[in-house]
Amino acid sequence: MMLKGKMAIITGGGTGIGAATTRRFIAEGAKVCIAGRRENVLQELVKSLPSDTGVMCKGDVSEPRDIERIIRTALDFGGRIDILVNNAGMGTGGSVTDADLDEWRKTLEVNLIGPFLLMRGAIPHMKKNGGGSIVNISSLASLRGIGGLSAYCTSKAGLNMMTQQAAIDFGEDKIRCNAICPGFVFSEMVEKGYGQMAKDLNTDLNTLMDKVFREIPSRHPAQPEEVAGICAFLASDDASYITGTVIPVDGGLAVMDPFPFCVKNATLEMGK
Repeated sequence: MMLKGKMAIITGGGTGIGAATTRRFIAEGAKVCIAGRRENVLQELVKSLPSDTGVMCKGDVSEPRDIERIIRTALDFGGRIDILVNNAGMGTGGSVTDADLDEWRKTLEVNLIGPFLLMRGAIPHMKKNGGGSIVNISSLASLRGIGGLSAYCTSKAGLNMMTQQAAIDFGEDKIRCNAICPGFVFSEMVEKGYGQMAKDLNTDLNTLMDKVFREIPSRHPAQPEEVAGICAFLASDDASYITGTVIPVDGGLAVMDPFPFCVKNATLEMGK
């Protein structure tokens, strides 16, 4: 019960990492305001939780009016704000020359401006409580670029720096701010996309996953609960001296040299 008595806001909380973090926080004694754009998904999650532990708030983190409603919902439900998990995110394809401008803007609004607005709204309340913890869900793509994902990689890299800026600016207020950079996390969206890929390759999803991940140290993709555990630790007093960190949660992928894979792929391609 390392979060007993704490009140948390988790954005993008209806599925995947957000839903797993919601359940973990509640198991650790916290109350949670779960924010997201899909009302039906949020309702189903709240129904599955113990009574009076979670409340939903439909909202788009890129909209200032929705941010105000999320903050107010959390305060009305829990009377305070101790923890903020900025998990809501999106991505769009394209290089800087061929990406759609509106989609590029929207990606930055959700992935970077949204966390900025929520931090700006939550931090004054954390100050009143004598401190708090902010956990920003970034991405391994913030540390190692991916071709054709200019908006996503840029927005997540910016989120890392904003995390460190907040750690510097509000450390004296006992507000900690850290970023987690997940690698590949197995989610409903991933299962759908890779499930179709498996069918196209005349195999099953488990076999495909085994082949994709057999050469990284962990040998498997992350489950949302594995990221949720890191969120719970960073939100707790056990992490009281950790702030301004950018932590890869990627099964060891970030430490690997990609060159051998390039050679292997090139050799296989030439051997066809």
